[in-house]
Amino acid sequence: MTWATQGQSGKFQVGKVINNTIRFIGRNLILSLVFGVVFFVLPLTLVNLWAVRFWPILAYLMGVYGGGSPWSIVANLGSALASGLLVIAANFLGFAVLSRAAIDDINGSRPSVGGCIQAALRHCLPIMGIGFAIYLLFFFASDAPLYTGFLTPSEGLAVLIASFIFWGLGMSVAVPVEERLGRGSSMSRSRALTRGYRWPIFVLFSIVFGLWFVTRVALAFMFRPRPDLITSISALIVGTIPSAIVSAITWTVTSIAITATYVELRRIKEGTSVEDLAEIFS
Repeated sequence: MTWATQGQSGKFQVGKVINNTIRFIGRNLILSLVFGVVFFVLPLTLVNLWAVRFWPILAYLMGVYGGGSPWSIVANLGSALASGLLVIAANFLGFAVLSRAAIDDINGSRPSVGGCIQAALRHCLPIMGIGFAIYLLFFFASDAPLYTGFLTPSEGLAVLIASFIFWGLGMSVAVPVEERLGRGSSMSRSRALTRGYRWPIFVLFSIVFGLWFVTRVALAFMFRPRPDLITSISALIVGTIPSAIVSAITWTVTSIAITATYVELRRIKEGTSVEDLAEIFS
């Protein structure tokens, strides 16, 4: 039974989206693990290694380590921004790959690693443009004020949540709707599709956040690097395992859930058939 034929009603059902997400991961567990490692675990591990091991050395040589001068703020902010953009580029490419895999699964065909990656790469520029636009908004809304001392961590979190509710929810299906559209058109299309259904989508994201929080707490107790080895590269890599695993799980679940949400929104609002969905990333 394909996703689009389950429960043909005009109401957006969060439970149905969750069920479809779990079903996809269950049917494609190995593929999900491969994509999770390549697009979510490795990029975050490498960037964390740069931030903890190599950037402090370079910052010290540049004379900006631990300083509060304007040049120090700019240098540290630039390093954080560049690192974040590299991670988000890989994450959104993985997002697109998983979206393609989900669409293949919807149509009853078995997703292939090579086919999904090739399909996503054909649309990589607009996909990364969407990712960069979303990331930059959140970065300059919360991270940048924190680096410059304008906001406290709690204030930064409040700004981040507000930005997500008032803007991020409307952008939530921008990647799956990459129907030969550019970045701006895809984001406008996403706002149109999600209009009237953003609170159910918010509930869905709240559930994903709960999964993220529980997983993060559990792994924090499992992986505790020894303080006497904290300067070694191997210990630093081990120390990134919890955040990398959490990132992989969260991004994988979110990617499939958003694609399932996109399928539901198109079915509800446009009566889209399974055959029509096959045109995505074609």
